Amino acid sequence: MSKREKIIISLMVLSLVYGFYIFYIEAPAKKESMGTSSKLEALNQFITHVAELTKESLSEIDSYIIEKAPTQWAKDPMLSAESKFEFEAEDSLASASSLKVKIIYTGYINMGKKSLAILNGLEYEEGDELEQGGVFVRKIFPERVIVEVKSEKKEITIPLEET
Repeated sequence: MSKREKIIISLMVLSLVYGFYIFYIEAPAKKESMGTSSKLEALNQFITHVAELTKESLSEIDSYIIEKAPTQWAKDPMLSAESKFEFEAEDSLASASSLKVKIIYTGYINMGKKSLAILNGLEYEEGDELEQGGVFVRKIFPERVIVEVKSEKKEITIPLEET
């Protein structure tokens, strides 16, 4: 063994001895001397101190926001309920298809053995059923996707639409 290796091993042994001392000899003595009541007392003092600091430093606006935060909203400000949301259904799969859905293929992701197609803004793997139901992804290619309409048992090719 070289001198360098001997120094590294001796430092490692010293670290292990120190760690053993800290965890198994000194720590149990500290635990016995510090009771749970003193821990709770210290925690209560900390909480009281933080509460006092926040009372002094809050502006009127901050106080108003904190006061109004837990109340229920009359209506959701993010939801516009002026008109009812409806899906547009178009027959883009085939003229003979009784399924009224528009499928738009806008993206392709290849991660090793796994391929994902982005259809109507959602990611699908081969074998997944589309959100509209009754349509399954059969094969994914970078330039097209082949889907199967279960009710008619036929496959339809959808080309990639780049925007």
